[in-house]
Amino acid sequence: MVHFSIFFEQKRHLLTVYRYFCPVVGISKLFDIYVKYNIHVGLAVLALAKITALDFNLSLPFSHQLILFVAPFLAYNFIKFHLFFWEGVGRKLKAVMIFLALTTFVIVWFVGGGLQLPFSSLIVLLLSLLLVLLYCLPLPGFTLNFRGFKGLKIHLVALSWVLTTVFLPFSMGGQEINDLGLVYGFQRYLFVLVATLPFEIRDMKSDDSHLSTWPQKWGIRNTKILGTVLLSAFVGLELIYFPSLDFTITLLVAFVLTISLIKSKAEQSKYFSSFWVEAIPILWLILKVFNLVI
Repeated sequence: MVHFSIFFEQKRHLLTVYRYFCPVVGISKLFDIYVKYNIHVGLAVLALAKITALDFNLSLPFSHQLILFVAPFLAYNFIKFHLFFWEGVGRKLKAVMIFLALTTFVIVWFVGGGLQLPFSSLIVLLLSLLLVLLYCLPLPGFTLNFRGFKGLKIHLVALSWVLTTVFLPFSMGGQEINDLGLVYGFQRYLFVLVATLPFEIRDMKSDDSHLSTWPQKWGIRNTKILGTVLLSAFVGLELIYFPSLDFTITLLVAFVLTISLIKSKAEQSKYFSSFWVEAIPILWLILKVFNLVI
């Protein structure tokens, strides 16, 4: 009887612990899904697009903001999970996948037209889709995709973010792409390049050596130095061309990104890059919207 009473007491204790930690475990799983399935990335892209709209006084209705979130959300999930469906399947199934991808684009095109997107916005979306497909799928006659070309990976990422967060909001808001707009786009390009470096450092051991990423080519220390130089150029462009656009906020964001880059290492915590670094654009937007820095 004593043994049974001890057993039931232990069982009751375990149930109590489970009831206490069950909500915590549930929140942890939801958070993992939020990061793993690129909802966080979609919000980061939307945040940078809204920053562009604020800087140039552009009007972005909710339907357009939804596109700015959904497009990167779908793109990053396609990049992340397409190999599960692509590798090891026959030619017919591959052809079906390509047909479905093109069909999806046609649907998005007509939905975009229904949402009264300008034709220039549809062209930018088409270019973004082509970048995603070329990033993932082998080129005709080649065994490599764009990502596989030496040293090209980081620039493809930066270019796709500039298209989505600068030139797509420009076209949606009717902003002319003049010299100032090109400088702004180049400045955003520099920001995204540096924000990608913590991911490059994290993945330097798992990335194929022929990719020749910056940490693989120059080492972690030199990558951090180069990233700091690029961020200095980013701040310099802000000071020269956009001194009235919340310069103090931009300086603070650059400082946060610099600290993140300096603290980056090959052995990172699970969410250092995928959540904290990716959250910097969201922080930037919050600071601008609520004007939290004087």
